[in-house]
Amino acid sequence: MHASTTEQKRVFIKSYGQIFELENALKVIQGMDFNKISISVIGNLGDVYANNPEGLAIEESRLQIFFKELLNTDTDFDSFYNPEMGQLFVVGFLVATFLNPVGKRAIGSLSGGPYGILRGLGVSEVTATSSVKKLNDHKYLLVARGGSFEIEKLEDSLGN
Repeated sequence: MHASTTEQKRVFIKSYGQIFELENALKVIQGMDFNKISISVIGNLGDVYANNPEGLAIEESRLQIFFKELLNTDTDFDSFYNPEMGQLFVVGFLVATFLNPVGKRAIGSLSGGPYGILRGLGVSEVTATSSVKKLNDHKYLLVARGGSFEIEKLEDSLGN
């Protein structure tokens, strides 16, 4: 019997109150050789654009351009409405997961969807609950997934 040689994946989540703080963190990541780490950002636009679809489209376009310029032109971006949190956006590797349908609705748009996605990544109950609360408080969540060594380097670079 052979032992598995695949490295255990770990998840790192850090919240940022301001977009410039998140931008600085993403630039630090870019400066490091992290080709084995998957990066996502989750943000909450709240209900500011509930009755302003034109304003929402402009903000989504602005964010999409911002993240594609910062991360990569191939970076996935999408947004959707979550009844508990308001209008959320997701960038990076988690977009497909948030948009994965359950019945006729995307997981991210379901009540408890963001919490369930974080738990599905292997995040503890405490961290998932805390992260969802921060998202409700309109903080940006940087989510990184990779091997233990890379995540430890990332934690050292960005702090816990």
